[in-house]
Amino acid sequence: MKKRHLIIISILLIILSFWFGMKVEREFASWDEIGKPVFEREQIYFPNKKSSLYLKSKNWGLTADHKISVISTKREMEFQADSISEYIFHGFGEIIYKTENDTLKIYSTQKPKIPPKFESEIKVEIIEIKSNPEWIKLNDKIKNDYRKFE
Repeated sequence: MKKRHLIIISILLIILSFWFGMKVEREFASWDEIGKPVFEREQIYFPNKKSSLYLKSKNWGLTADHKISVISTKREMEFQADSISEYIFHGFGEIIYKTENDTLKIYSTQKPKIPPKFESEIKVEIIEIKSNPEWIKLNDKIKNDYRKFE
């Protein structure tokens, strides 16, 4: 009788070990997704020029605590920021923008360097907002002609 119980307990332990191993493997597989970058893109079309610019962002890190946004002429969703051909914004600040004819007006709390090889027939004008009241006032205009990229 003892031998029979020992065999049944052994079989149950093997089954439980197999089940537990599958659960652990499934959990580790989901960990691969943690820290992978999340990309967003917004196309800004200029009908007069039949051309577009793209506001893109990349958010990454174990706790998603890193973010970079760019103004680009490249359509691809996934990107590595290129300071030679793209305007780069570091951090989690929002970007408010407006289009006027052949110009993209960007309102931001930071002013990126002008990339030396940004090749577009669309002009980019960066307006740095330096105070909170000014930003709040601009935020109120989003309902009209302005849009926000977060």
